[in-house]
Amino acid sequence: MKRSLQRGSGSTGLIFTAASVALIAATYGLARLGYGLFLPAFSETFALTPAIGGLLASGASVTYCVSAVLGFRYAPTHPRVVVVLAGLTATGGSAGIAAAPGTTVFVGAVLLAGMGAGFASPALVELVQRNVNETGQEKLQSVVNSGTGFGVMAAGTFSLVLGSSWRLAWALIAVISFSAMIGVLQSDTSRGGSIQSSRPGSRRPPVPRTRHRSAGLRPLRRPLTAAFILGIGSSAIWVHGRTLLEGHGGMAVETSAAAWIALGIGGAAAALTSSWLARHTLQTTWLVTVLAVALATGMFAIAPHSIAASFGAAALFGLAYTATTSVLITWAAQTAESNAAGTSVLFISLVLGQALGATLIGALIETLEPGPAFIVAAIICGITALGGPSPAKSQRQVPTPVPR
Repeated sequence: MKRSLQRGSGSTGLIFTAASVALIAATYGLARLGYGLFLPAFSETFALTPAIGGLLASGASVTYCVSAVLGFRYAPTHPRVVVVLAGLTATGGSAGIAAAPGTTVFVGAVLLAGMGAGFASPALVELVQRNVNETGQEKLQSVVNSGTGFGVMAAGTFSLVLGSSWRLAWALIAVISFSAMIGVLQSDTSRGGSIQSSRPGSRRPPVPRTRHRSAGLRPLRRPLTAAFILGIGSSAIWVHGRTLLEGHGGMAVETSAAAWIALGIGGAAAALTSSWLARHTLQTTWLVTVLAVALATGMFAIAPHSIAASFGAAALFGLAYTATTSVLITWAAQTAESNAAGTSVLFISLVLGQALGATLIGALIETLEPGPAFIVAAIICGITALGGPSPAKSQRQVPTPVPR
């Protein structure tokens, strides 16, 4: 899931910035998205079929949604506690994966590790707001948001360098997660107050009650549906991408890991699309970015034997997927009464779609073979492009943040 961003400006310490980027990299790019990257090795060790592997990914998505709901509920008042929850779940889950003696412990560890990302996002949104002057918040939120791309690159590097020593890789992920949590807690200078609230005559607005948020989210039915369907289609690459490259395309483990590094680079490069997204309507940006996700998914299916095509598809997917989630954030800002609540609900819908898609695509791989299953996923993404924002909703522009 991609995080909602607060607008503002200012600066904060380099240690706080680096630790926050590291926490997003560890919880999202490593502990959560790293599961799909290491799925071939997991499947060999624990005898997981594609369907079972997809079902487990679905379970991790559900636990992520649970932690995201808890995070958005409690982060505004207890962000440091939520940071601790993010760090401990990612650390404990990753350590459990590294040490798992059998399938039962492994499954529990994967489900626990997936929760860290849901806690991390809302906690860091709040801490950035408390640590940074209003004029610097937007820039810092974008920097923190880039952590996912760096995390995916790190996961790919671990897989490439460590090879079959995946237990060592997940032990390192546990260390990184814990260290990032400690770094955020120690470098946080707010200790409970926000910079805005310290200015005379300035006070942060109260958090709306649940029933008020629900009323404000009624117009989100269309983007909620679009996010859910996009989640189904995009799950093919996130969960089963390396399985396709290695099993169907005959690609070496080291080469497929390098493809995931390219995916991470593409995700990090999505920051460069923010100006283009801000200049165009939601209709245009949604159509272009979602069709790019569909194209990348189709390229995986058509040319898994080609290293150049696979690397290009991976980079395109990372770029397009991140840009698409940025459009979702803007869509929420233009539709919901509460920007943060609207964004959180859209990305919970996105992840729930990925939960369903991981199981669905896994079953299709067993039934139709990987290539046709990925074609189905690409078609699903293409259908999503047709359900974009209405022309009236696309006219009012909102500065587009870069999501994680």
